[in-house]
Amino acid sequence: MAIINSLKIAYATAIYRHGTKTFPEIFANYVEPVKEYAAVEYDNITLDRALASGWITQEEYDATVALKEAAAIGGDGSS
Repeated sequence: MAIINSLKIAYATAIYRHGTKTFPEIFANYVEPVKEYAAVEYDNITLDRALASGWITQEEYDATVALKEAAAIGGDGSS
């Protein structure tokens, strides 16, 4: 199934910024794209707040931060 960009952004906003959705509540094929989007578009303060508020789990936080770090080094580890 194709990923609809506006839905990906809406899910990321609902999960990381508002806490009105959780990953188990969204379509499974959107989980990784939402984490990837959040890793690129959201700062660490937003990610930390989502974790502290209980909107994301430690595992979801760790996965998003790992994607953020991978993006910072070019995504392929070649830097």
